Amino acid sequence: MSKLELPQVLVDEMVAHAREDLPNECCGVIGRAADGSLTLWRATNDEASPWRFNIPPQQVMHMDRAIDEGDWLVIYHSHVASEARPSPTDLRIARLHKGAAEWPYWVLVSLAEEPPSVRAWRIDEGDDADSVTPKEIDLLISDDSAERKRLDMTEVDGRPRVLETPL
Repeated sequence: MSKLELPQVLVDEMVAHAREDLPNECCGVIGRAADGSLTLWRATNDEASPWRFNIPPQQVMHMDRAIDEGDWLVIYHSHVASEARPSPTDLRIARLHKGAAEWPYWVLVSLAEEPPSVRAWRIDEGDDADSVTPKEIDLLISDDSAERKRLDMTEVDGRPRVLETPL
């Protein structure tokens, strides 16, 4: 089983984000810069739904530019009433991206139990053309620090803009 190491401050932030966005799922990204530093962005769930999430394209582009030479380490979201494992909807989304560059880790926060469960996953291509396979990986917690930011959508001159605020 492979492993993912994240600072405790980011795990705590994902759980806080999940609780604050109830009754809907929350979503966000943890980016890794070229120097190895980590930044968590709380994204907006365009779906505003307890069963699905969607990060607005403007926020995706904003994070891509901010990460620059780094990569998307984690895509995270919450499940408000089910366990912290990829749902059939999550796997349908993953199938749409089959054959693309290696996917980031998926971290899921479940609020179905107290304390919340936080689990990490790798979504691999399956054996046939239409399948993907979720594989749970070890989530290791460190004392390292990391940046935390919130992304909100606003309008300037009638055009959507991304507003980034440190947490």
